[in-house]
Amino acid sequence: MDTSEFNHGDGDEPIDWDGVATRNSFVFMKATQGTQYKDPWFAKDLAGASRTSLYRAPYHFFDSQSPGDAEAQAAHFVRTARAAGYTGRNPGELPPVLDAESGWRHHRPTCPPGVDARQLAIFLRAVEEAFGVKPIVYTEYSFVVSCLAGNAAVFRGHLQWLASWGAKPHPLPGTDQTWTFWQYTDQAQTPGIPDDVDRSVYRGTLTELRALAGVTGVARSVAAPQRIGEPLRRTPVRDPTGGRTLPTRSIETASRRGDERQ
Repeated sequence: MDTSEFNHGDGDEPIDWDGVATRNSFVFMKATQGTQYKDPWFAKDLAGASRTSLYRAPYHFFDSQSPGDAEAQAAHFVRTARAAGYTGRNPGELPPVLDAESGWRHHRPTCPPGVDARQLAIFLRAVEEAFGVKPIVYTEYSFVVSCLAGNAAVFRGHLQWLASWGAKPHPLPGTDQTWTFWQYTDQAQTPGIPDDVDRSVYRGTLTELRALAGVTGVARSVAAPQRIGEPLRRTPVRDPTGGRTLPTRSIETASRRGDERQ
């Protein structure tokens, strides 16, 4: 699943991460947005999830306010994630995530000002060099069509976490890849959180997911991370939406954990 401050209820209740871990294998947590916003629960949520079996990673919502703030957004994300203890290389940590999607203005999806492939490439390169691991990209087909002129080549080589509620995600043009994570609903239930949550499935085995999180003997390919303050440089699973069979070797974030343990 994925979380943000909105998953803490009207009274700002903490998430029961032990409960979440009974039915989930991994979680992505909102850390930052734009150049200023920090999710007020991120540090506590990361600490709580880190005490469980959950594989975890922070994500940044790309919210450009000018054509040249991608590097500032990356620096804001890196500082916030590091301050909470995330390194991108600790056992159990999945790669960091760029959330690139349309914003909402006047009840309609719109592209944030200054969003283009060049700015997204700057962000991805800066985060990769800071943490020494290539970021995952969360996006959806409609964002690529409306904000990137139908060409997602900037995301080529990055694992894709695609949102598509009700049907399997369309391949992103220009990437020659398919999805690794699929967010298929925003109305799931899970122990530890009283309200609806987003839910995703991982396309691979549990062993592969562990390797991605650096918890097996298989070493991840990582580059030497930069220090704070340095300039930023460059087993089939049933389809939950309709009973169809997903590609083999998939793990659902919530419902599959018990099956994998068996």
